[in-house]
Amino acid sequence: MTSESTSGRQPEHTFPIKCALCRTDIAESGQLIKVMVEELAKYCPGIDKAAAVAAIEKRELEAPTFITPEIAMPHARLEGVEEPVVAVATSQSGIVFSPLGRRATMVILVLTPRFSPAAYLKVAAGLSRRFLTPGFRERCQTCSCDDELLSLFHGGGPSRHVVTAGDMMTPPAAILRETNSVKDAIDTIVRTKLSEIPVVDKEGDMIGVASARALLGICIPEYLLWMEDLSQFSNFEPFESLLRKESGTWLADITDGDFASVGVNQPAIAVAEALARHKAERCFVLDGAKLVGVVTLPSFLNTVFRD
Repeated sequence: MTSESTSGRQPEHTFPIKCALCRTDIAESGQLIKVMVEELAKYCPGIDKAAAVAAIEKRELEAPTFITPEIAMPHARLEGVEEPVVAVATSQSGIVFSPLGRRATMVILVLTPRFSPAAYLKVAAGLSRRFLTPGFRERCQTCSCDDELLSLFHGGGPSRHVVTAGDMMTPPAAILRETNSVKDAIDTIVRTKLSEIPVVDKEGDMIGVASARALLGICIPEYLLWMEDLSQFSNFEPFESLLRKESGTWLADITDGDFASVGVNQPAIAVAEALARHKAERCFVLDGAKLVGVVTLPSFLNTVFRD
């Protein structure tokens, strides 16, 4: 069952959903993935079914892809796929995703072209927005046949959606306020193992980052960097001064206002530009001046080259 128009061409703004399994009785994710790939191969003969199943299962073992607690979106980028193709399945009892044992009541399988990293993000972003629509997931679960389920996805989709920083970001792992102390910054860096922590003011606007490098900078006077022989410093004398006053030193004293950032609605390529220009490990995503998320360099590279 296809979602194409009578002219044989897919309507603009529709999701590329080719088939549906409504109220499937398959209870295990591996088996369901094989069935869904088989169905998609009918509409995309270039798919290597074994390679597709292997790629999806490998990724799901590393980290099952859930866009909500009950909706899984396994996916793969493959050679032989010329345009995104999607299959959807619903279950009343749930499909178990190993090894975590998470149970999904809906599975959306996405296959996209191997050399088109934006294709999956466009589909995922469009579908995620659709499931944010009040009552949409519930309507999917009440469908009693494939045609009814497919019809819910008609009339809107990601075809013109530009992948943005907001589509790629994750919530900040930690945030400091300008009224925190240097001790708070050290504790947070040690606890999170992050090299830099965003700093916001009382309004929630991002004003800079507190970094491990900045901490080293205030501990080690610049003249020490020009000395070839530091043997006179037997232990950590340059750090003792900061250690004695860390609780009383405001974070604003070491906050660096030069950091990689983009607006939440800026295209993904702007994230790459900001990371490269600042030689940064992370790019902070802002809504106006307010911090709303972060894109790390490893996650960006994973999205472009592997996800």
